[in-house]
Amino acid sequence: MDSILNIIKRNEQLFLENAEELTDEEAEQEDIDGYFAIQGASEEQLNAFEQQFQIKLPEDFRRVYRYKNGSGYVSLLWPQEGFYRGYRLLSLQEMSKIKSYFQNENRRMIAFPDVIDEKQIQQLDERIKPYLFCERWFPFAEYAGSLYLMLDYDPSPKGTVAQIICYVHDPDFIYYIASSITEALKLTEAVINGLV
Repeated sequence: MDSILNIIKRNEQLFLENAEELTDEEAEQEDIDGYFAIQGASEEQLNAFEQQFQIKLPEDFRRVYRYKNGSGYVSLLWPQEGFYRGYRLLSLQEMSKIKSYFQNENRRMIAFPDVIDEKQIQQLDERIKPYLFCERWFPFAEYAGSLYLMLDYDPSPKGTVAQIICYVHDPDFIYYIASSITEALKLTEAVINGLV
């Protein structure tokens, strides 16, 4: 079985070799240097995060964060073909800060009839509860400050705890991405290979 560290390192290499083609601009050396300077989170930091939010992080997620506590301005996750890709991993500190004002309350989709209609709600993946905001969703990666990959600690009965979902703004909706960060990183590898 492929270790998650090997998958991350392959994705790093793929991104760095193809940054211009993937993002329509050359990767800034400063951003690349900044990424490689990022240290991993300590066990104490990971445990403190779990304690703060009363969750248990999946082991593969912990391994990613032991390797790098965020990715700076480098897009490490590209798990979606098509429109939205190139998510940067947030540090544990950024995750805590964002959680203080985003996904910090429960609001069902039906509370936003001007944004999401009944037909759209019926198209929601059956593994996700029909919320637009949920206290048990934890953003850990972002794209352009308005799209977030999140760990879902309140899935529907057909979902799994800590599955990865995505909040998309304008039009607002929630999408299923993968069962785990390992699967999201494997999708990243496939997406990048398909784009280059």
